[in-house]
Amino acid sequence: MKIFEGNRSHRPLPDREPIPLAGAPEMPKHLTAAARREWRRLVPLLLSMRVLSESDGVALGILCQAYATLIEAQTLMVKTAAKGSHSGLLMKTGSGYVQQSPLLSIINAQAEIVSRQLREFGLTPASRTRIQTVGDNGGIDPLELKIM
Repeated sequence: MKIFEGNRSHRPLPDREPIPLAGAPEMPKHLTAAARREWRRLVPLLLSMRVLSESDGVALGILCQAYATLIEAQTLMVKTAAKGSHSGLLMKTGSGYVQQSPLLSIINAQAEIVSRQLREFGLTPASRTRIQTVGDNGGIDPLELKIM
């Protein structure tokens, strides 16, 4: 039984792969208040997971802003439902026809962006198995950690 199989594809391993500095990126100034709250919630979490680098500001900003927009659209849909005779998923047009709320399209688009960005940072159960950490591991080879 083999524990370590090495480079199974026999393709050359990258020897010049850029290694970003571990640490928190600067928060983008354009984020809304809700997106800023999400940024402040996620940065300590991602740092403790050792998956955040100084170069991740744009990707994290996209995640935080998409999440804030998703919440805003969901809140508006709930308010719409409370005001009218429809569920919030549906709305009545000026001519009396019932159609899907445009908010549902916004919610779906933002949920897709959030889901994609969560995977980029290893914030879903399946994606955690594929993510690599950044930062110092004390100079110990990760393979050596497996056999210690």
